[in-house]
Amino acid sequence: MITVSVRIPDRSAKAIIINAPPKAYFLIENLLTYKKSYGRWETSESLYDAYERSFPLGLIPRIREFLKSKGMRLRVRDERRIYSIPLEAEWNEKIVLRPYQKRGVKKALKEGMGVLALPVGSGKTIVGLRIIYELGISALIIVHTKELLYQWAEQIERVLNVKPGLIGDNKWEEKPVTVAMIQTLLSRGVDKLEIPYGVVMFDECHRTSAAQKFFEVGTALTQKYRFGLSATPWRRVRGEEIKIEGVVGPIIYEIKADTLIKEGFLAKPKFRVLRYESEKVPFSERYKEFYEEMVMNHKARNNAIIKEAVRLARQGHRVLIDVKRIEHGENLVNDLKKHGINAEFLSSQTSNRWEILERFKRGDIHVLASTLLKEGVDIPEISAIILAGGGKSDVMTIQTIGRALRPKESGGKAIIVDILDDDPLLYTHFIERQKALMCYYGKYYDKALVKEFGIGAKGH
Repeated sequence: MITVSVRIPDRSAKAIIINAPPKAYFLIENLLTYKKSYGRWETSESLYDAYERSFPLGLIPRIREFLKSKGMRLRVRDERRIYSIPLEAEWNEKIVLRPYQKRGVKKALKEGMGVLALPVGSGKTIVGLRIIYELGISALIIVHTKELLYQWAEQIERVLNVKPGLIGDNKWEEKPVTVAMIQTLLSRGVDKLEIPYGVVMFDECHRTSAAQKFFEVGTALTQKYRFGLSATPWRRVRGEEIKIEGVVGPIIYEIKADTLIKEGFLAKPKFRVLRYESEKVPFSERYKEFYEEMVMNHKARNNAIIKEAVRLARQGHRVLIDVKRIEHGENLVNDLKKHGINAEFLSSQTSNRWEILERFKRGDIHVLASTLLKEGVDIPEISAIILAGGGKSDVMTIQTIGRALRPKESGGKAIIVDILDDDPLLYTHFIERQKALMCYYGKYYDKALVKEFGIGAKGH
């Protein structure tokens, strides 16, 4: 069998081809080339550097499988060493890993690189911290929001009993375990890091919209241990996703939401579709104006949302109303207060957002409308969600729904409310959201909705 040999130099995030037949170079370059669109224009971009004969080391597993299909084998010489300082952590004995979490940790320690795909509410932060604890070396955890920055910091203190360093939100303080915002690392430079971190971990690594930032930071970091955590990983690599894989490698461990629901680790979902009498409005070719008329300011639609939120709150549910625009959320909250419901709005611009979150967790607030909770923020108290903002992003839908799919002490179900719009475009978005939910929650998705809307059938 023909052998392709590569080496990973010390302090490098690249693999360099040192010996291969001419055909292999062409095949690898073609494999790592993808189409990239700029409006109406399309161009090709490759992660293979023909001059250096190199590629991001996270793509080694992909290249190995590809070459195998072509009758070739890949031999890797890893010259990297581990540079770190010791981690003196003490695991919180009250936190006992669940069986699926133990399997994820074991797989990560064996592979040394890759993505762990764990549903929202499954404790992926705990899994990440256990990996760091088992390695016993300094760690850099990279996040993309201030909420995640402080949430990780809180968990590090609670779980590992160490005070974490923080980079972001006008802070740059490094410690053996440091949480860093990717934006701050980009603006200040990775080379400003002073502590040698032995492991780097990227939270919410599925965000293809930030793939370039992710790639720039990830390829500048040269840690031997590198992991990604995601609740909604990419299903197919078809563009920018390959940059993410180049940094952290492929999915090495995954457990499905329906498995955890079956095992009792996540609440069973109960799906409900909200209908309303649609008013005809003048068509606008500008999506912003169309969205404002048909979603934000649609009187009948908003009245239906208010009625449902009031009903759920009075049944004792802690309700999240997911919106896309600040004005929409503020208007809904004002209307809810007129109905005697304790409600608040939360966005990245809300100065007292931590106080509001604490009040919601305590039960002082019954309904929370927000643009903020799609990724990462941990609020297990939510028991019902209303998807009021529309849109079709499957990642956003699943992340939002996952906020409610935490196990309930009472054994109750998580109520998932979506809104059926009869406008052709908005109806298409509704179907896309429902398809994402059906794929994600498997047999726990409502079969009546499959039958009514033909979700999964040809044409849908």
